Amino acid sequence: MKRNLRMYSKIFLCTLIGMSSCKKNDNSPEQIAVAPIIPITPPTSTTPTAVIPAYEVGTGSGNLTIDGASLDFTRIKLVRIKAGTYKTIYIKNLSGTLDAPINIKNNGQVVITDGLETDNIINVSISGDNDIGIKYGFSFENIPFRAIKMNKRIFGVTLKSLSFRNVADYCIAGERSNGDLAYDGGENTRNERFKVINCLFDNTGAIVFNGSLNKDNSQDMGLFKDVEIAYNQFQNTNAGALCVFGNIQDYNVHHNVVNNVNMSNNNHNGVFYMQGNGTFHHNKLTNYQGNAIRMWVYSRGSSPVTVEIYDNICYNTRKYGGFEIQGFDRNIYPGKTTYVNAKVYNNTVGRMNTSKDWEGEILDLYNYGGTLQYYNNLGFELYHNGLPIANMINNMSDTKITLEQNNKYVASQQDAVTDLESFLSKITGIGALL
Repeated sequence: MKRNLRMYSKIFLCTLIGMSSCKKNDNSPEQIAVAPIIPITPPTSTTPTAVIPAYEVGTGSGNLTIDGASLDFTRIKLVRIKAGTYKTIYIKNLSGTLDAPINIKNNGQVVITDGLETDNIINVSISGDNDIGIKYGFSFENIPFRAIKMNKRIFGVTLKSLSFRNVADYCIAGERSNGDLAYDGGENTRNERFKVINCLFDNTGAIVFNGSLNKDNSQDMGLFKDVEIAYNQFQNTNAGALCVFGNIQDYNVHHNVVNNVNMSNNNHNGVFYMQGNGTFHHNKLTNYQGNAIRMWVYSRGSSPVTVEIYDNICYNTRKYGGFEIQGFDRNIYPGKTTYVNAKVYNNTVGRMNTSKDWEGEILDLYNYGGTLQYYNNLGFELYHNGLPIANMINNMSDTKITLEQNNKYVASQQDAVTDLESFLSKITGIGALL
């Protein structure tokens, strides 16, 4: 009996001890260990880089012919020429579309020593921009005659990222098969959408396409429409006129840089010499001889268009003034052409005609049948036959000037522009802004 009481006492005591060890009203939640957050790296894409199908041509030397008659361009629109030094490249019978042109590109540096010739190419781009790190993938060097000869009608053709050094004759030239193409008013009888973009011309001859419009002999041939000459560099040549089109509608000549040309050439040159209508803007010409552009003007159709010269920099010419606008009766062809109107504005022109044997002002103005708007132009260090500078126009015409305002002449470069690199005008709103 005593043993049982002793056992019950022990059980009771243990129960009390257990109860006393519990805290009253303890509602603390159970502590749960937080798992570390591991950033999830997205899986590497397994989609392969798109491969553009191309014809790989050339051996790296010799003479290369690319003939559309022997290649299927239904699906493949790209031709890559293997790097190397070629004597000649002949490209013929290629016909792309406006939306899917045929592209001919370099695959590495391609050097051409005798010349490139095209024949019957439509909607084709010849471009040396295939490789990062190579600015001009097609290089024409020490060419004894013409660097590029172009035959037949030229339609939708672009020449881009090419360099030309030491070319003895014309650099890019149309042949008689496009220059003599008689224009009858239809698209198929003119050349159209020709572009020369981002090219270097160093000690070369000119870009020349010799069309002609003359009512006196009923001639209208070699017409070019919608031509763009842009972002090119011309330097170190004595060739005279560097870009010539004899019969052109709607040209756009812009963002070209010209330096050190015609140092001993005494012809009355126009560095750009364009007969027809168009615009000339954002070009920079320094250390040269000749007008920056000789615009010999007429409009296509019966309604006059407006030609424009604006935002150009012209500095340090040995002969002549900044720009020329002139018209001729032979170019006013009843049923085909009429006169133009003109706008010349926001140009910076300085140190003209340092030889002092001709007028050296902003504009050489001849009769052309239309009106002129002339404003916001900046001139400095100009020459007016030893007389004080007036409105900076060498006016040999009876052209009606319908707007003439905010043109500013200052005697010295230091008062006109901040420096001889940017030519930033010191006069707000006046002069060129490249």
